[in-house]
Amino acid sequence: MLKKTIMLLFGLLPGALQAQQPANFTWQEFRSQVLRQHPAARQADLLTEQARFQLLRAKGGFDPKLYGDLEGKNFNDKTYFQYTEAGVKWPTWFGLEFKGNYNRATGAFLNPESGLPEAGQIAAGFNWTLGQGLLMDERRADLRQSQIALQQYEAERRAVRNDLLLEAAKTYWTWVVAENSVRIFEEARRQAEIRYAGIAESFAQGDKPAIDTLEAFIQVQNRRLDVNLARVEVQNATLQLANFRWEPNGIPAGAALPAPPEPLETGSYPPLAETDAEYLLQAALQSHPELLAYEAKLRALDVERRLKLEKRKPVLDLGYQILGNGWQFFSTPGLEGPGVFVNDVKWSLRFSYPILNRKARGDWQVTQVKIAQTDLAIQQKRLEVGNKVRQYLNELNTLAQQASLYRDITANYRALLDGENEKFRFGESSVFLINTREQRWLEARIKYLKLLSEYRKTEAALRWAAGQLAE
Repeated sequence: MLKKTIMLLFGLLPGALQAQQPANFTWQEFRSQVLRQHPAARQADLLTEQARFQLLRAKGGFDPKLYGDLEGKNFNDKTYFQYTEAGVKWPTWFGLEFKGNYNRATGAFLNPESGLPEAGQIAAGFNWTLGQGLLMDERRADLRQSQIALQQYEAERRAVRNDLLLEAAKTYWTWVVAENSVRIFEEARRQAEIRYAGIAESFAQGDKPAIDTLEAFIQVQNRRLDVNLARVEVQNATLQLANFRWEPNGIPAGAALPAPPEPLETGSYPPLAETDAEYLLQAALQSHPELLAYEAKLRALDVERRLKLEKRKPVLDLGYQILGNGWQFFSTPGLEGPGVFVNDVKWSLRFSYPILNRKARGDWQVTQVKIAQTDLAIQQKRLEVGNKVRQYLNELNTLAQQASLYRDITANYRALLDGENEKFRFGESSVFLINTREQRWLEARIKYLKLLSEYRKTEAALRWAAGQLAE
């Protein structure tokens, strides 16, 4: 009966004593928490908010503006003059600004050219930049660059979230392999303790020598040491994981985890299909956030180039206003047809141009150099992105092969351990050999777990290299 009991003890399967686990704390759940609640992710979300506010500010350059001026002089109880002007200005595209205003002038000593009808004077017209500023000016450049900045900040937001998730993935899978390792070592410790109890009972009944009990007890001590070291690794990995876990109210979630991790050995670890690999590579070259940020910068520089090119033109500004009498336009008797637009008007024409214009030419050349530098940076970044994706593709497929091979190696080590147990049952082996076989089997299981963890990390790194990890 005792021999039958010992036989059963040595024939325990690896998972026989493993307790049922509650729902696992999966990568998808952790990933979702990081993207929603981590401060770095929330800061990244604020980038697009900042860009929208900058765009709102740029649009303000085209807002209609009310204005009013009041100037007067009183001396020795006399009103020398009092000038009043109130109106509205409305800047539009292509350097055209509409203007309407009402003016009054009263007093004993008015400047003759400032004289106005007794009822005041309404005026309406425009200012138009026909030379420098016709095709591009600061307001339009600011607006277009703000529109581009919205796209650039969105790309930067994606890049920040992409980088954040890569670090989170590495930390998560390090924690997972540490937790899985603890379960394996605790299972091995329990088996060692059961084996020791059985051998000690056999020794008490005279079936086993005392040296076997010592050998079995040393194995128990080694397994307890393995468990202690593995628990320290779990504690450290849990603390690292806590850096990425935050509550919705902005408070750190702490080191207490809601559930154990998903078992690594139950997942699927296939090589990436060639069609999927090609799709991922093309997606990386077309929509990687860092490439999109560079391309947005290049478009912003092109707007700057057009503005600097516009500065090389001469200044030619045309101003034109129709003048009224009081609040009435076209009040001069006898005027009909187009003639009304050349009578009772105020106009101006301004021209200027630096003879050498070296400042404008220098600014334009500087922008040309910036564009060339950015274009070269895009080419370099595109090459780096493509090669990085190919590198992780190679690593992932190699790890898939290694994981498949080491799964078989682990199973073979288990078969050797089972065979040694069977030989021990018939008195043809020793505790030393069983311990040796078991140690090789445990080392293979731990190495297999680490390979699976590296596969998951490389899987995340591949999507990171393609700029798709946070998508």
